[in-house]
Amino acid sequence: MKKLVLVDGHAVFHRAYHALPPLTTSKGELVNAVFGFTSMLLRAIADIKPDYIAVAFDRAEPTFRHQAYTAYKAQRVAAPEELHEQMPRSKEVLNVLNIPIFELAGYEADDIIGTLVKQATENGIADLETIIVTGDRDTLQLVRPHVKIYTPGKSFSDVVYFDEKIVGEKYKLEPEQLIDFKALAGDPSDNIPGVRGIGDKGATKLLQEFGSVEEIYKNLDKVPEKTRKLLEADPEAAVMSKKLATIDQNTPIKLDLSKCVLSDYDKEAAVGLFKELEFRSLISKLPGIEQKIASKETKAAGQTGLFDKENEEKSGKSNELDVVLRQMEGWGVLIDQKKLSALSKEINTEVNSLEKKIYKEVGHEFNLNSPKQLATVLYDELNLVPDRSTRIKTHKSTDEATLSTLIDAHPVIELILQYRELFKLKSTYVDALPSQIGADGRIHTHYHADATRTGRLSSKNPNLQNIPARGAWGEKIRSAFVAPKGCVLLSADYNQIELRVMAHMSGDKELKRVFEEGEDIHTQAAAAAFNKKTTQVTKEDRRIAKIINFGIMYGISPFGLAKQLKIQPSEAKEIIDRYYERFPAVKEWMGTILAAAYEKGFVETLGGFKRYVLELRSNNQTVRKLGERIAVNSPIQGTAADIIKKAMVDLNEELRIKNLETKMILQVHDELVFEVAEKELKEVALVIKDLMENSFPLSVPLVVELKAGKNWGQMKPLKI
Repeated sequence: MKKLVLVDGHAVFHRAYHALPPLTTSKGELVNAVFGFTSMLLRAIADIKPDYIAVAFDRAEPTFRHQAYTAYKAQRVAAPEELHEQMPRSKEVLNVLNIPIFELAGYEADDIIGTLVKQATENGIADLETIIVTGDRDTLQLVRPHVKIYTPGKSFSDVVYFDEKIVGEKYKLEPEQLIDFKALAGDPSDNIPGVRGIGDKGATKLLQEFGSVEEIYKNLDKVPEKTRKLLEADPEAAVMSKKLATIDQNTPIKLDLSKCVLSDYDKEAAVGLFKELEFRSLISKLPGIEQKIASKETKAAGQTGLFDKENEEKSGKSNELDVVLRQMEGWGVLIDQKKLSALSKEINTEVNSLEKKIYKEVGHEFNLNSPKQLATVLYDELNLVPDRSTRIKTHKSTDEATLSTLIDAHPVIELILQYRELFKLKSTYVDALPSQIGADGRIHTHYHADATRTGRLSSKNPNLQNIPARGAWGEKIRSAFVAPKGCVLLSADYNQIELRVMAHMSGDKELKRVFEEGEDIHTQAAAAAFNKKTTQVTKEDRRIAKIINFGIMYGISPFGLAKQLKIQPSEAKEIIDRYYERFPAVKEWMGTILAAAYEKGFVETLGGFKRYVLELRSNNQTVRKLGERIAVNSPIQGTAADIIKKAMVDLNEELRIKNLETKMILQVHDELVFEVAEKELKEVALVIKDLMENSFPLSVPLVVELKAGKNWGQMKPLKI
């Protein structure tokens, strides 16, 4: 039987990036995702021995799913730039191996693979087996007698096969029913809502009895009353969720098996590319390569390339933190489900009210979650014209940045922005969190120590980093994160940690003095920027100074500051100049950092974390300017990440030594949240504050602010 391998390049590439540490070549090029992707590709070829092979990738443009539902995948953290930068190298590997690449604007890689699977089946080729190589399990719905899935298991080095039998044993459903399963239960990873209240077990039971969403709704009279009410309350969600979950097998592409033959390739060019990437351990795995050639190349190199001493040391240092993160995941955070349910109804009422106001302003109803329909209303019917700098050449954008420029042009804009904020909060958190609550009543998010380019921690399933910290709705969502009986939640938040890091790294005497004497840095910056005495600084001055302070840390230009403050670039330049007059060593330090970044290709944090700034090598001036801003900010933001990571490791050990019941349960940006027995609150608060402020000494004091309460949203300052 001949075999066709279809690789979900997007899924494998992402899985590889998150599975491997940030490996770099001797020239400083980050290639961990390329290495993992290539390893998986070559392993699949060796294991499956295909006759035909092709790879599909996602494109950056919105898909038909985003057009149908604006909240689709809205909860996901933007992929780090380090990942995007490695994509061309992965395609370079495919090109040198003569493997065809399929990608299509408006569709995901899954849709392309689904179409190729269908065409391979319909082509009537006798005895053709299709194996889908992927990094996730979204394509399980495509499994058929001659279609199987090949995917990494719990670790990237493990491999799992799925055929019809294994899918049935694992999910108790037929492969095609997995679409209906997502339609009912939802899928938090893609922000597919499903029918609220049904859940995994309920969805499985319904599908085992009725077969599909359509048949369930035809037989509602046979469904138990409690479940029937849930289904009757939200039929539109089921229909839309099924559409979002269904892989489109009719995309406008054509499979030509003759171009997918795993044919001969330029072995010399392939070996040359692998040597350039320092993938010497993979040379022997290239199809058809002579062993003596591979051995010669590896021996001549005298090493395996990427896995050098530096990376081994980095990996070792991360082990202690990894232990803490896995422990936090295991404990989880308790959720008040009744509060979330009540909040969902409250937001729904507000969303419905906003919808009516928006329809009244424009004169008719339309699908507010369809960017295409919204663009028609705003630009064709209301004749609004966005700021030139926010226009997208290929289509009329309705993103937040564009709409914000129209805020004064028509009253409907503010209503739309309010609607979007609430709709996103509802779909991403309020309605999605209940499905992610475990049997213990807790949410167990997954933390990544190396998923961001800055070195900061991130979380997913669910992503708790993006829950709003301010505003009434953000407070209400956080209020659903609660302490169990006999305990309170304790928040320990670093005060202005990045500005303190900048003071330490720059050595600026005036900036250090401000922190050493406990003065307010934003008031001092306002006095400098507006040439006033501190006693003359207004609340508005201070608000603007806060923007300036953080803008300086991010290497903001006069044009960028002018845009934020809605002033002329010349005025913005004067403000920045006055800031540097007050804090001259900051400017000098930034110049030194930038020069070193151009010379070495990377910047480094106080904790030794290196960030390679490939943008500085670009011939494109815009990209280089972005690289300069990254180079200036990364040592600051990365050191702030170093500080909290070290504090987490040290605190975990200190709590263990003191035999305290307190558990570290959340990490969000510069904040740690603990579940504390009421009887040990004062003792623990002292331990936490002292250790966090002294675990990573700087030349300026670190200050930790403590708050405590029965839930995360309503905490009061804790004085000790």
